[in-house]
Amino acid sequence: MYHLLNRPLKAISLLAMPLAAAVLSGCMSSPGSVEPEPGTDPVAIELPLGNAIRVVHAEPLSAIRYGRYTLANTSPRAEQIDLLSQVLDIRIPDGLAPTVQDALSYVLRHSGYQLCPANDDVKLLYTHLLPASQYHLGPISLRNALVTLAGVAWQPVVDEKARTICFETRSSFELARSAGSLGLTTDSQPHTGGK
Repeated sequence: MYHLLNRPLKAISLLAMPLAAAVLSGCMSSPGSVEPEPGTDPVAIELPLGNAIRVVHAEPLSAIRYGRYTLANTSPRAEQIDLLSQVLDIRIPDGLAPTVQDALSYVLRHSGYQLCPANDDVKLLYTHLLPASQYHLGPISLRNALVTLAGVAWQPVVDEKARTICFETRSSFELARSAGSLGLTTDSQPHTGGK
């Protein structure tokens, strides 16, 4: 020990190295340690199906602890279960002259859904040119984008098993109700304001 007192720098380095290793090892953990956190109540996600709303219960919220400070949630997000609630931001280039079918196909390309084949009735919708006001949609949910692109005269019909989206004309009652809820007039004469 006497020879260490004559060399203070060497004594400090000999004592500092094990001390630093002990302190740093407390901050590290093995990458394989996974501790489940206690679960809570089940997640309830509302899915609109036609005129009714269906509630789907996912597993309880659960989190997994990775290491010392990281918590990872293992529950799916609502838009991962109800694909029509995913949020989109669509921009169609100005130089194109797309039809409504082109826009609908573009909106659905990464959604997990596809358009149904067109029958004679739906061909009328699909062949309309896309209005300039709909060249940019978003942020908007997929469900609202489909309704916006198709217009109030058309009702999207979703087949969840086949993941296809078809369109059917709304009855005159539904059309009048939809137009009324949007603040639109259904008169044959355009509304010009004033008296």
